[in-house]
Amino acid sequence: MKLPTWLIHLIFRLLYNEMAFAYDLVAWLVSFGQWAAWRRTVVSYLHDGRLLDLAHGTGGLMADLATLGWAPVGVDLSPYMGRIARRRLLRKGISPCLVRARAQHLPFRNGSFANVVMTFPADFALERETLTETARVLQPHGRLVIVAMGYMRPVPLLRRLIAWGYALTTAHKVSEEDVLARIRAAGFAARWEDARLGDARARLIIATRDG
Repeated sequence: MKLPTWLIHLIFRLLYNEMAFAYDLVAWLVSFGQWAAWRRTVVSYLHDGRLLDLAHGTGGLMADLATLGWAPVGVDLSPYMGRIARRRLLRKGISPCLVRARAQHLPFRNGSFANVVMTFPADFALERETLTETARVLQPHGRLVIVAMGYMRPVPLLRRLIAWGYALTTAHKVSEEDVLARIRAAGFAARWEDARLGDARARLIIATRDG
């Protein structure tokens, strides 16, 4: 069973905008509580230097990074996500650095960042314009880290439910090799990597901008 494409787009548009208040709850439910741990796997792959959280969402990763000593800059197109992220960061005593912009038109100078991270991004992440802009704002040999998927390993029922959820909301699947080909075409060396998290694992794309 697969949802119609128009319905998928409507659901995600609402979840990223008018219903953004429900995003964290939905993410927790569909991941069986693993969402936050999956997104934190980016930390092991970061370089020293400035960091851009592209499509920052509700600001959970930005808050995590700030507690680890980073000063992340966040970009998101949704004003609803921006307001939620700002409130979250302020509650934690973190000065928010948030910008509303499109991933395809980033308002930063060339080579502004050592790292760009994206966690469970929508289809925009693999658009040529997004990848070109990401390469532009990264320094030579800068790092792009994308948390693309999460899996439960030893519990067959949970694993099947998560796999069913991906199948339900995927209009057309892009192979892992095709994903890497798109990223490499934008000027990156890229690979897939698994991060183990006890009973779960996160599937990441680790990409380094050409020098």
